[in-house]
Amino acid sequence: MPDNILSFDIEDWYHPNLAQEELLRHLTLEDRVEAPTLRILNMLDDSENRATFFVLGEVASRFPDLVKEIQLRGHEVASHGFEHNLVYDYTKDQFETDLGRAVEILHNLTGEKVRGYRAPSWSLGEKTPWAWRVLRSFDMEYDSSVFPFKTFLYGDSTAPRFEYEIQLGNGETIRELPPSVMRLFGQRVPFSGGFYFRFLPYQVIKAGIRHCNRGGNPAVIYLHPWEIDIEQPRLKLGAKDRFIMYVNLNKTEQKLQRLLHEHNFVSIHEYFSSTRTESRIVQAVDEAEIAP
Repeated sequence: MPDNILSFDIEDWYHPNLAQEELLRHLTLEDRVEAPTLRILNMLDDSENRATFFVLGEVASRFPDLVKEIQLRGHEVASHGFEHNLVYDYTKDQFETDLGRAVEILHNLTGEKVRGYRAPSWSLGEKTPWAWRVLRSFDMEYDSSVFPFKTFLYGDSTAPRFEYEIQLGNGETIRELPPSVMRLFGQRVPFSGGFYFRFLPYQVIKAGIRHCNRGGNPAVIYLHPWEIDIEQPRLKLGAKDRFIMYVNLNKTEQKLQRLLHEHNFVSIHEYFSSTRTESRIVQAVDEAEIAP
């Protein structure tokens, strides 16, 4: 079977941006990220799969041993920023400060270069053309933030569905690795993680992976530890947001177990290191776009 790519955004149950307004009403927030992340690590050990863990800086500061454990078990540690804020709500300088804090803490804990980044809630893209240059200034090799499907919160339905390069000027480029969506009846259909992974039947997810692989591309799968934490506190959200946040939480761990035993997965760095791909340069960022 071909290798696909597996990733986890390591954040707690209270970090998703859909929940932020409701969370302002809470005085104390229980940290729960450690236990489900350790269960994920055990599942990866049992199935002999590897993954990229995009660790939020706030989580790394509270649970440094968890970051070290991820590395010890042979997985890639990458950045999810420091605070779980939307990149398109930042200025360039604010983003640079947030990323700098995140990179510093991960580097200090692992002793290794931080090669990749994923924005909270896929919030990096056409609204933030300066962000890719900031990533390169921290010697990032790749980004995995542009969701190739438009939603009310994020995404760009005109973005390429598979890996590509962004030209930054002065001969510099950065790789962009989007999460996978498939084409069905001429439309893009997300399937590869988060709400879509929880909501869709397993056979649809499996068909999506085959769809990518038939074209010679890896499927890029993503999940969060809180999506297998069925005992997490439930927030009083509106009907739509509550459905997005909590649908099928009780089925996600079993679905992930099955996925891990039926497919081969590697980290993003491992995939890039072992595979020569001809990436298409699809976007140039000029100096005018770099300005905050």
